[in-house]
Amino acid sequence: MKYKKAAIHHKLSNGKQILFSVITIFIGLFVVCGVVEIIFRLNPQWVAEPPAPVPHNYRVLDSIYGWHVQEGYHYQGSLRDKCDSSYAVNISFGKNGFRRWGNPAITDKKKVLFLGDSYTAAVQTGDDHLFYKIIGDSLPLEIFAFGAAGFGSTQQAMFLEKYINEVKPDIVVWQFCSNDFIDNYWELEKAAIYRIRMKRPYTLEDGSIVYYWKEEYPRTVRPYSYFLYFILKRIAKITGTFDQAPKKPAEKFIVDQGLDYPLFAKSIKMTNAVIKKVKAILPVQTKLIAFDADNYNPQYDQFKRLCSENDIPFVHNLADAISNAQTAGLCVHSNDGYHWNDQGNVIVANYLINYFRTHK
Repeated sequence: MKYKKAAIHHKLSNGKQILFSVITIFIGLFVVCGVVEIIFRLNPQWVAEPPAPVPHNYRVLDSIYGWHVQEGYHYQGSLRDKCDSSYAVNISFGKNGFRRWGNPAITDKKKVLFLGDSYTAAVQTGDDHLFYKIIGDSLPLEIFAFGAAGFGSTQQAMFLEKYINEVKPDIVVWQFCSNDFIDNYWELEKAAIYRIRMKRPYTLEDGSIVYYWKEEYPRTVRPYSYFLYFILKRIAKITGTFDQAPKKPAEKFIVDQGLDYPLFAKSIKMTNAVIKKVKAILPVQTKLIAFDADNYNPQYDQFKRLCSENDIPFVHNLADAISNAQTAGLCVHSNDGYHWNDQGNVIVANYLINYFRTHK
């Protein structure tokens, strides 16, 4: 009887030893992972996104707008156009991150504020060849211009609201782009090839503003653990799944289904809410004009419709002038094939100059 009791006691001791060993290993791993996580937190560059190449590295993070333009950013060097020719540029952003900041106190000519995204930021063009600079040199207009790559309509509206009382523009020229609809609804961006992957504000249909950060796995892990994200990212790269484009991207659904594509239809309604908000921001005497930098459909037709429904003059077929020049043999794009180089800016400027002269 005593022998049986001793055996039972011995078995219990072994079980406790195993449990103790498991707990010890778990605690040890937890401590090691914690230390490694601290090391990664002290070195965030190990899991940071690669910096944008010059001159596209002008953006800085911002808790209100998502990001904005670095005031005083400057780049002097050369770029290449779509024809693989090199051209010199001198790119600078001035006060408040504006690409062009005129004199707010001027009274002997109208003040025009150009507002948009990367087409207005225009880092594919030097300061002297910007389309709005050419317009200001050709017409009695005082020019202001702000744009940032990836900016959606809500971010543009928020910047307008911040500086409208300081600039006091007589005219606001709002530059649209087909990507705006993707920028204006986080679920549409999530389903698209084109993705910014940065936290930003969005305007809901009722006019309220919400913030979302739509990232895909394993990027969603990064806010919680830099170390785990580092490991998962390496695995995803090895398996070829990191930043993999959707097999059926939103861009294709937009073209094929148009308004029947629910995410696109939702984004149009959200964009309309931003347009109404911009209309409410502007003083009664300030004129609002809009144009689309590209002519992709059905986005282009929706911009025209929204402008018509909100009584906003729309500059028609500007992008066609670029396409016609390209067909005629002119090189009008930067090497990305989308944004305008110096020659493209001249064509856009002349088109808008003609519009201003015929729509006084």
